[in-house]
Amino acid sequence: MKRRSFISKSTMGALGMSLAGCSAVRPGKVTLKEERTPIDFNKKVPKPVGTMPMGEIGTTGIKVSKFGFGSHMTTELVKYKKEREWMIHEAFDMGVNLFDVYDYEFGIYQYEPMGKYLAPMINDVVISITTWPYDGRNIEKQFERDLRVFGRDYIDIVRIHAWKNTTDEKELANQVGHKWDWWEKLFRLKEKGYIRAVGIPVHIKEDLELVLAELPLDFVIIPYNFYHNWSWSAKKPTKWASTVKKLREKGIGVITMKPFTGDNCVTPFRRLAEQYDESGEVKFTQACLRYIINSGLNADATLGGMYNPYHVYENIEAYFKPDMSDQERKVLRKVRNTARLTAKHILPDHYKFLEDWVPDSWDDSDLFENA
Repeated sequence: MKRRSFISKSTMGALGMSLAGCSAVRPGKVTLKEERTPIDFNKKVPKPVGTMPMGEIGTTGIKVSKFGFGSHMTTELVKYKKEREWMIHEAFDMGVNLFDVYDYEFGIYQYEPMGKYLAPMINDVVISITTWPYDGRNIEKQFERDLRVFGRDYIDIVRIHAWKNTTDEKELANQVGHKWDWWEKLFRLKEKGYIRAVGIPVHIKEDLELVLAELPLDFVIIPYNFYHNWSWSAKKPTKWASTVKKLREKGIGVITMKPFTGDNCVTPFRRLAEQYDESGEVKFTQACLRYIINSGLNADATLGGMYNPYHVYENIEAYFKPDMSDQERKVLRKVRNTARLTAKHILPDHYKFLEDWVPDSWDDSDLFENA
């Protein structure tokens, strides 16, 4: 693709939050405040040079970049169409071929915009979506629309959440409109060639047990980062490696999400990292990605949300230069040990359970626990 020029827009000022002097404070003394990533279209970082490593989603034959363009974005970003398009195209130019897209979820409706942004390279990208019927459509009609807006005969990766197979009316009422029979319909669409892979996002490991036993899953998407680490649960180490091993044995792909700890945490944690970085060289999001790259999990791909143009260069550079420095390890350790006692209140209620995955202490032995 031809290089595209980026048209700068006015910047929204970063929200003020001072953590001055926190590097000298004992863990637990810093009160973290919720802060979403500010829009900053003026910040520039050098464009990295390198080659994006590739993976395969389980045994599906779907080849993907190890880093994927995540679906998460803020409602404030929706109106910045030219900037978003630039980010999508620039990421593709540097080897990212996996694009995850939300539509009805969170009310950002990105299928149609992304269909237009991806149109020039639509046959060279891997599209990942959550299907969620709305506007009176059933799942078949919804999927017909999905194909139409992306201009494709098939969608590569489709997921729905892991709801219970139940006839209990009370339990059904708590499933936010999802139906177990959606699974059957998705697998039928796959048999007809309209879907290449069907899977689920898993936030709580128990959600995986039923579908893993009953459904021929192609992939799962799990939260995994240096702070909310799936190798821990309820303050005790668990055998995440055995779960991943079971998935691998079945040929099921493993994709990770939330590499930067989540929307509400990433900016407060980045500010902590800046205070703890005596060298001035650590980029928090790169350190987060290098943690995953070197963790031993060997994820098929990692999905990361990007809100600003500079995020594209900054994040992709971690995959061009994957080695993790001692200073990055030191900074992440300090961030985790400080935040573990104070971060729960900045998470939205539906994600507060993630704090149960934070170990009581952290040293190098659990930084890169290898299966």
